[in-house]
Amino acid sequence: MRRVVFDSNAIDPLAVTEGAFETLKEATVSGSLEVLYTHITIDELTAIPDPGRRSLLVLLMADLGRLVPTGTAAVDFSRLNFCRVGSDTDGDLLEALRSGNVNHTRDALIASTARYEKCALVTNERRLTARSREWDIEVLTTQELLAEFATPAT
Repeated sequence: MRRVVFDSNAIDPLAVTEGAFETLKEATVSGSLEVLYTHITIDELTAIPDPGRRSLLVLLMADLGRLVPTGTAAVDFSRLNFCRVGSDTDGDLLEALRSGNVNHTRDALIASTARYEKCALVTNERRLTARSREWDIEVLTTQELLAEFATPAT
């Protein structure tokens, strides 16, 4: 079974690519894919100003996946009941993933969750991809994940 953690920017293509959501939903129902997401993902999606788009993306994520605690915690970002308190090495990981920039903390928490859960991170952000791979976190784009589960044309 393929297991993945979704970054919020990886959900948009599911809403705009014909058949994308259905492809991944079928894979989750069949048991060949498990999609995970964190409160950070939901927090970012609920901050979208357009109410229609916001609702659609939150519902797609909730229908497709399962909420898990973040891989570690960060003061002022983590929700107490939705994070894991980590060790000093987890702090090193978090700091490296955010490259010393507090503005990247949310992305770092999502990537640390992929590492904790021992699964791939699905993101369309190049900066996060590069930093995650430095820590041996497998990274896929939404399109790469879809390609794994696409039914070949006959």
